[in-house]
Amino acid sequence: MPTIDPKSKVAECDRAIERVADPERRIVLESLRSLWIDLCDAASPIYEPDRAVHIATIAELHTELMAGCRAAMH
Repeated sequence: MPTIDPKSKVAECDRAIERVADPERRIVLESLRSLWIDLCDAASPIYEPDRAVHIATIAELHTELMAGCRAAMH
């Protein structure tokens, strides 16, 4: 599994939030950003086996949301 850096995901959400005009998309992105921040702040290591599966799923959703935001910006 590739390494996922939650801090870079937070930064990507920040950039998307700044560019997206749709308030509903912004709310979704802010929620996603909060989730990544929570993962950064979590006490247990991110790559414990159980958490790794959840983080991979969140990363997939992140990728899909970012693709949708890019399409909406054009």
